[in-house]
Amino acid sequence: MRDSLIGLVLAATASSCFNLAIVVQASEARAVPQGHSMRLSLLGQLLRRPRWLAGLALSVVAVPLQTAALMLAPITLVQPADAIGLVVLLIAGSRMLGEPVGRREVLSVGAIFVGVMGVALAGVEHTDAHASTATLVLVLAPLAALALVPYILRGRVPASAIVLGTGLTFALGAFALKLIADAIAGGDWLQVAGWGAAAAVFAILGVNSEMSALQLLPVARVAPVIFAIELVVPVALGPLIGGEAWPTEPAKLLLLLGSLAVTVAGAASLMSSGPVAGVLAAEHEQDAHETPEPLPA
Repeated sequence: MRDSLIGLVLAATASSCFNLAIVVQASEARAVPQGHSMRLSLLGQLLRRPRWLAGLALSVVAVPLQTAALMLAPITLVQPADAIGLVVLLIAGSRMLGEPVGRREVLSVGAIFVGVMGVALAGVEHTDAHASTATLVLVLAPLAALALVPYILRGRVPASAIVLGTGLTFALGAFALKLIADAIAGGDWLQVAGWGAAAAVFAILGVNSEMSALQLLPVARVAPVIFAIELVVPVALGPLIGGEAWPTEPAKLLLLLGSLAVTVAGAASLMSSGPVAGVLAAEHEQDAHETPEPLPA
């Protein structure tokens, strides 16, 4: 239990870094012309922006923290623990904009903490084992194909498909970190390199897809969906190919499933609340005064 609690703290810290990065990077994505959407040229444009690079640095710091969390705690706990980092957005909204923290926000934060603690109490054990490489490819390849659909059908898919693809890409990246943690624990450095390369690809595609989605939709509509997918998919893959055993006792299984649902509900409510939506809206208003760069000839 001690290792799981340390993993929970590490995951919450990593999530805090990720959420700070979202706040910093959101306005930068909207300042780039939409002609770069779903193109790797979008990253080229963003890499020229110091604020976006500062957000990227926060995300880079979060990666080893998340990997360390997965070496100590099951992914079934680590992914929900990421919701705790959303409190950073609440604090930012309250302090920057003077938005009051009301009953809804308090209940949302409470739901997140209760949900995460419920997952911890359900007793899913951490393991360094996972399915064979063939099984991993068989299960993960279709998800990767779905994530790539917006790139394959570029310009012919709705914004919601880009959001879905982004969530799947980040979910695959989260599971890749789990596999990296397993490989480190087993001393298999070839596997570390292989899954590390996969995680890097997922990260690049995920960031590019997320920035494209932020050009088309408000952050408050993008972030909750991405978070839900990023939480649910890796957790669902945990017992299927991640080597994790969910409790068989009906009471503990009900506690686990109920706690996961409470965590997602609390996170979605918090993301659409006044303080959080306010700080993201302020970023959007700032972008309205920026002049987009012309598309290259």
